[in-house]
Amino acid sequence: MNDLFAAIDLGSNSFHLLLARRTDDGFETVERLKEKVQLLAGFDGVRLHPGAVSRGADCLARFAQRLAGVPRSNIQVAGTHALRVAGGGEFPALVTRVIGVPLEVVSGEDEARLVYLGVSHHVPSNAPRMRLVVDVGGGSTELAWGDGASAEPARVASFELGCVALRDRYFGNGHRQAEAFIRARAEARTLLRRLQRPERAEIIGTSGTVESIQAVLAANGWGSATITKEGLTQLIDTIVSGRWLIDAGLPGLVPERLDIFPSGLAIVDALFEVLGLRTMRFVDASLQDGLLYRLLPAPTADRRPDTVAGLKRRFRVDAAQAARVRGSALALFDATAGWWTQPGRWRDLLGWAADLHELGRAVAPEHYHRHGAYLLQNSDLRAFSQAERDQLALLLRGHRRSFPGLALRGLDDDVRAELVRLLALLRIAVILNRSHTDTDVPAVAASAAAETLRLTLPDGWLAAHPLSAKELTVEAAQLADAGIRLEVGDWGRR
Repeated sequence: MNDLFAAIDLGSNSFHLLLARRTDDGFETVERLKEKVQLLAGFDGVRLHPGAVSRGADCLARFAQRLAGVPRSNIQVAGTHALRVAGGGEFPALVTRVIGVPLEVVSGEDEARLVYLGVSHHVPSNAPRMRLVVDVGGGSTELAWGDGASAEPARVASFELGCVALRDRYFGNGHRQAEAFIRARAEARTLLRRLQRPERAEIIGTSGTVESIQAVLAANGWGSATITKEGLTQLIDTIVSGRWLIDAGLPGLVPERLDIFPSGLAIVDALFEVLGLRTMRFVDASLQDGLLYRLLPAPTADRRPDTVAGLKRRFRVDAAQAARVRGSALALFDATAGWWTQPGRWRDLLGWAADLHELGRAVAPEHYHRHGAYLLQNSDLRAFSQAERDQLALLLRGHRRSFPGLALRGLDDDVRAELVRLLALLRIAVILNRSHTDTDVPAVAASAAAETLRLTLPDGWLAAHPLSAKELTVEAAQLADAGIRLEVGDWGRR
């Protein structure tokens, strides 16, 4: 049986191809292709412009070459807003001829459901609260509300409000940047005005529009893990005041999104205003993910453990050593319960970091902690948020050798304090398990008060394990520089 599957999204701005391989817990990405087609460019209200059709046909021909080895029954092709308003025209026949499968033109509501389905498979719900998924596309904006525990949303909405259409109406042709932005945002607010404000909802954005806004905010120090209202205000102020001329490019913005960035920003800011949002985070899930997951079983509640297990198998992590370090690290965590403001969150993170701490050995034993961090940052980990991925990578990078003080400085104070403590426990757990044998794992008593961590080891253990003893001495100096006092003794000296 061929385990390759593919989904193609014929969007108003870009065409996307997702090629994936079935796995025990879903699928893993093999390749993604994306081309800017702008199918609605030159649209006269009745039919697509011949130039747009030609660009679309050329793109599909390139996609078809990559799909040569994929069974036609494993390929799904969906058209969204552009093909809804154009009535399909000649495109259905074109898709069948070039790709070899029928085109499905999905409604706006079904598009919202498919995006929500993709998000549900990749982002676990950690609390019994509502989730709002927002997708700002080239021709339309979709929203889907659900309780986070189901892959099926409770309510969906679709608006004919997209960054390409809004760009065509207000930007270019000599329009002043500030005036064009203000008018575009006003139209977006008018169209969205009937939306009800969500209560205690997790807000997720999935589109290239949301991704580009988050990237620009991060590049300019206005937010990293999420889009915030404060960050949007700073970004918009630079545009409206004229301090930034968008045509000249923006820090953090890829050139191919330059022309539609201000209109997309206007829509996102209107959503923040109408819905009363404070934050929104980008998740790398999409319509293509939803199309593929229609073919696959329903997701588990939390795919993160499966993702970690898959990485361990793929990179042949020493499972026995990972289990030893995990056991020691979590025992230390449980013994220092007073240190943690969100025990469940940080305990999970520490456990996964212990599972993966030797990931980089698949590349080379020298500097394997750096290799492991690189692999995490560049692997397909959509079950994890970007913040979780960054934190895991930091733990892997910092679990041995020099303490990653510079990387920690860029974090918020509360997160930095928790990660410094997690690093301390992980580093100690690794040192205690330097023998790489089950018979040598010590039973440790631990306690923490303020920034002092006390360890008590079995009588004579330090003398019998000189490598660990030496490394604990070095570690005490490392942790002192990070603001933690490490005190180590044995049962005979309690």
